[in-house]
Amino acid sequence: MASSSSVGDNQLQRIIRDLHDAVSELSKEHNECGEPVTDDSSYLHKFFYKLEYLLQFDQKEKTTFLGQRKDYWDYFCDCLIKIKGANDGIRFVKSIPELKTSLGKGRAFIRYSLVHQRLADTLQQCLINQKVTSDWYYARSPFLKSHLTADIINHLYELNQIQFDVAARGYDLDADWPKFARRTLGTASPASLWRPPSRCSSINSLISSYSHSQAQEFLPISDLSQSLLGELGELGEPSPCSIAENLRIELDQSELRQQELLIQVQEFGKEATELKGVVKDLQGQLLAVQKSSSHSVSTAAQSNQETENQERVNPLQTCREAINSELHDRLTAAENKNMELLSKLDEALKEKGQQTASYCNSAWKIQELLDKQKTTEEERLEVKREAEDRTRHSERLSQELKLREEELRKSEEKLAEVTARAHDEREEALKRLEELQSAVRRIQGVLSLKEKETGNLRAQLQDLQSSLECRERQAEDLRKRLHEEREEVEQRWSMSSSQNEELETQLLDQRRALKNREKELAVSSERIKHLEEQLEKLNVEKENLSSRLADNEVVFSENIEDYKTKCSNLMEINAKLLQSVTKSEGSITELTESRAALLEQLASLRASEKHLKGRVEAAKMCVEDREKKLLDENLHLEETAQKTLIQKEVSNAQLKKLEHENRELFEVQSLLKKQLATTQQELDLFTAKAAKLDQNLIVSQRSQAELLEKLQETEAKLKEQTVECGRLQVRAEELERRTGELHDEKGAAESNEKVQKLHDEHQTSSMETKGAPFRLVIAEAQLELNLREVQRLQEEVVELRAQLLAGTEERMKVQALQEVTESSREDYLRKNNLRRYAGQGKDERRQRTRQDDPERRLLCGSVTERLRLGQVWLRR
Repeated sequence: MASSSSVGDNQLQRIIRDLHDAVSELSKEHNECGEPVTDDSSYLHKFFYKLEYLLQFDQKEKTTFLGQRKDYWDYFCDCLIKIKGANDGIRFVKSIPELKTSLGKGRAFIRYSLVHQRLADTLQQCLINQKVTSDWYYARSPFLKSHLTADIINHLYELNQIQFDVAARGYDLDADWPKFARRTLGTASPASLWRPPSRCSSINSLISSYSHSQAQEFLPISDLSQSLLGELGELGEPSPCSIAENLRIELDQSELRQQELLIQVQEFGKEATELKGVVKDLQGQLLAVQKSSSHSVSTAAQSNQETENQERVNPLQTCREAINSELHDRLTAAENKNMELLSKLDEALKEKGQQTASYCNSAWKIQELLDKQKTTEEERLEVKREAEDRTRHSERLSQELKLREEELRKSEEKLAEVTARAHDEREEALKRLEELQSAVRRIQGVLSLKEKETGNLRAQLQDLQSSLECRERQAEDLRKRLHEEREEVEQRWSMSSSQNEELETQLLDQRRALKNREKELAVSSERIKHLEEQLEKLNVEKENLSSRLADNEVVFSENIEDYKTKCSNLMEINAKLLQSVTKSEGSITELTESRAALLEQLASLRASEKHLKGRVEAAKMCVEDREKKLLDENLHLEETAQKTLIQKEVSNAQLKKLEHENRELFEVQSLLKKQLATTQQELDLFTAKAAKLDQNLIVSQRSQAELLEKLQETEAKLKEQTVECGRLQVRAEELERRTGELHDEKGAAESNEKVQKLHDEHQTSSMETKGAPFRLVIAEAQLELNLREVQRLQEEVVELRAQLLAGTEERMKVQALQEVTESSREDYLRKNNLRRYAGQGKDERRQRTRQDDPERRLLCGSVTERLRLGQVWLRR
C-alpha cells in the first residue's frame, strides 16, 4: 500500500508540474503575441486536460436519481450555488441548452471562468469548503492536501494576467475540448477582434467587389491558410524563408495591384460621368434652340439669328461629335483596359487560387498529420495511463497475493491448531468412552445386584404369602376360639359387672394405644410405599440409563468414524490448498514476467515518443516523407497497442483465474470452518450429555444415600414397632389370662350366687317377684353391650395381628434392601478405588483400547444383550 501511495503522489507531482509548465507557456505566448489565447493554442489544450485530470482524480462515484454519473460540475454547484457573485457562471452554464452532460457543463464553466479571470478564485472558494470536498473526494485527492492545493491555486492565479478568447457556446463540450477556434463566413472571428488590423484584411473588399461566389470560395481558404500557417509557425519552421511569409508577401503585392486598378477604374468612371453630364447639357441647349426656331416669325432678323445660331451650332455639333468620338475612344480604351485588368485579375486570381489550393492542400495534409500526431499522442497518453493502471493493478494484485499468502499461512496454522484440537478432543472422547464403558460396567453390576435383590424380594414375597396364609388360618382358629370364649364370657358377664368396668377401662386404654400404633403403622406403610415407588423410579432410571448408554456407545462409534473421515478430508483439503498456493506462486511469477514485459514496452513507447518528437522538430524534411514516417510510426504504435491489448487480455484472464481460485479457496476455508464449527458443536453436545450422565449418576448416588438413610430410619422405627408389638402380645396374653381367671371367677361367683339366690329367694321372694322383670331387662341390655364390646375387641385383636404380620414383612423387606444397598455401596467403593489406580496406566490402556477395539465392541454388545435379557426377565 505504501508503494502504491508513493506512486500516486509522484504522478500527482508530475501532473502539477505539467500544469505549471502549460501556464508558463500560455503566459509566454500571450506576452509574445500580445493577443488573447484561443482554442488554437496547444498549451491551452494541455492545460485543460491536466486540470480536468486533477479535478477527476480519486473522485467519488456519484449518480443522479436517473442513473447519470455526476462529475466536478456538481461539485462546483454544491460549493458555489449559495455564494453571491460566484454563482453567475453556474447560472450562465445552466442557461445553455446545448450541454447535456455534467462533464460538458463543467468544461463550459472552466472556460467561462478563464474568460472572466476568476478560475483561481472560484476553485479556492470551493476548496475552502472542506466538508463538501471531503464528501466528493477520497483521501488521495490533491484537493485534500494543503501543500498541493496551495501549489495548484498559485499556478492558477498566474492566469489572471492572460486574456482568453474561448467561448462557452457553439462547441460539443460533452464529447471533448475544442481543438480549433470557431470561425464564421463573412464575419470576423472572436480571435480577429483582438488582433490589430493587418494588410491581409484588404483582400476582403477586393474579393467582395469582384464576386460574391468567389468570395465564398476563397475567403475560408485564406482564413484556413492563415490558421494553418500560424500552426506551422508554431511547429518551429524557419521564419524568414518560410512558405507563410512568401504567401503573405505575394498576397500583399496582389492586394496593392488590385487597389491601384480599382483606383484607376474609379477615376475613369468619374470622367465618364462628367462627360455624360456635358453631353446632356448640350442636348438640352439644342432642344431649346429647336423650340425657339419653330415658334419664331419668318423675318430677316430671325433668319439672321438662325444663321447665327446655325453657325454657332455647327461648331458646337462638331465639338460635340469630336467630344463624343473622344469619349467613345476613351470609353473603348477604358473598356479595353478594364477587360485587360479583368483578364489580369482573373489570371492573378487563378494563379492565387491555384497557389492557395496547393497551399491549402499542403496545409490540410499538415493538419491531418497534426491530427494524427495528436491522436497518437492521446493514444500514447492512454497507453501510459493503461500501463500505469496496470502497474497499479499489478501492485495491488501483488499486495493482495501477499495478503492471501498470509491468510493461507494463518489458515494453515489454524488448520494445524484445529487438527491438534481435534486430536486432543478425540483423545478426550476416547477417555470419556472408557469412563462411560466403566460406568456401563458399574451399572451392569448394579443391575445384576438389583436382579439379585428382586429375586430375593420375590422369594421373600412368596414366604410372606405363605406366612400370611398361615396367619389367616391361625386367625380363623382364633376367631373360632374367640367366638367360643365370647359365649363363655357372655355367660360370665352377667356375673362380673364390676370386673367388666375395669376391663372396659383397660380396653379403652388398649384401644387408644392401638389407634396410636395404627397411625404409626399407617405412616410407616406410607413411607414404605414411597420407598417402593422410589425404587421403581430408580429401576426405570437405570433402564433408561442403560438404553442411553447403548445409544451413546453407538453414537460415539459413529462420531469416531466421522472424525476419522473429517481428518482425512482435512488432509486432502490441506493438500489442495498447498497445490493452489503453488499455482498462485506460479501465476505471480507469470504476472511479474508480464509486468517486466509491459515495462519494456513502456520503455520502447517512450523511446518511440522521443523519436517522434525529434522527427516533429526536424521541420526541414518534406511533407511526404513525414507522412510516410508518421504512417509507419502509427502502424508501429497500432501494433504495439494491439500487443499491449492482447497482453492485457491475457493478464486479465490470468487475474480472473487467480480470483476464481482465491474464491474457491475462500469457499473451501468457509466450508472447513463450518465443519469445524459443527464438530465443535457435536463435541459440546457430547460433553453436555456426558455431564448430564455424570449429574444423573451423582443424583442416583444421592438418592441411594437418601434411601439408605430412610432405610436406616425405617429399620429403627421397625425395631421400635417390633418392641411395641411384643408388648402388645404380652398384654394380649395377660388379657387372655385375665379372661380365663374371670371365667373361673365367674363360675365360682355363679355357684355363690346360686347359693345366695336360694337364701335370698326365701327371704326376698316377695321383693324379687316385684323387681325380677326389670333386672332381666337390664341384664339383657348389659349382655348385648358386653357382646358388642367383645366383638370389637376380637376385631381389634385381629387387626393387631395383621399389623404385626405387616410389620414383620416390612422388616424383612427393609433388611433385604439394606443388604442390597450395602452390597452396592461396597461395589461403588471398590470401583472408586479401581478408578484411582486406573489413572496411573492411561497410556497402556490407550494402546490396549486401540488394539482391542473389536473386542471392546463385542463386550459392549454383550452388555447390551445382557441388559435387554434382564429387561425381558423383569417384564416376565
